[in-house]
Amino acid sequence: MESILKRFYDDGENSIFVQSYDAFYSPKMPQTPVGDIDFYAGVAREAGGNVLELACGTGRVALPLAELGFNVTGVDLSEGLLSIAKHKAAGLPIAAQQRLRFVQQNMTDLELGELFEVVLVPFHSFQHLLTSELQIRALEAIHRHIRPGGRLVLDLVEFHIDLLSEKLVPPRSRTAIDEPSGRRFVRELLNTRYDHFAQTEHNVWRFSEIGDKGEILREERRDLVLRWTHRWELRHLLARCAFSVEAEYSDYRYSPPTYGKELLVVARAG
Repeated sequence: MESILKRFYDDGENSIFVQSYDAFYSPKMPQTPVGDIDFYAGVAREAGGNVLELACGTGRVALPLAELGFNVTGVDLSEGLLSIAKHKAAGLPIAAQQRLRFVQQNMTDLELGELFEVVLVPFHSFQHLLTSELQIRALEAIHRHIRPGGRLVLDLVEFHIDLLSEKLVPPRSRTAIDEPSGRRFVRELLNTRYDHFAQTEHNVWRFSEIGDKGEILREERRDLVLRWTHRWELRHLLARCAFSVEAEYSDYRYSPPTYGKELLVVARAG
């Protein structure tokens, strides 16, 4: 798992993947979650304490939560993504900046020296843990950092049988514009392979920067592997690590669970 994560995420600021990240996950892009910030803020208000966000990336969730008044610690494995998050945080009001900190660590080996009331793992990031053993390590590490009665929110996607049987093919190419700079990027899915025994999806992506005349200025390829976890499998993992499921939703509007959609779980730490 470590080598795969480093190939896909552990880059400096100069990689195309890092520089294009915010462009592909801006509010205008169809793959960007809708309403998740309000959902996470609601959980944090109810819990009434400090927030830990794991796999925080460039701060898409952490920064607005800090602006809303929450103390937020963002953790990510990627130095490059964290460097962008810190740069963006510098543009926030001073009070919001003081409520933010960013730490480079792996979610399976957390050592933060602090307890939190809320832990968030947004946008399918838990699915980068490719075995049950790694999932358990992460949940145990989270439990060491959460106060009794605190909330853990996991956002996974429940893979539909039509996707796993390759009857349903997701969009293979997207173009995005980085608004601050005007740079144009293309992300292409070159190959997908499913390992149904290991419950993993293997993707090969190509990221390109496109010039004014349509020419390719530079490009890079990346491997991404995600693991799907079934609903009841996840409940057993949580119970084993002293969490109890409090609520399940299929979106950020509190819709009831639905097969093949988001698997959004709120669990309480015992």
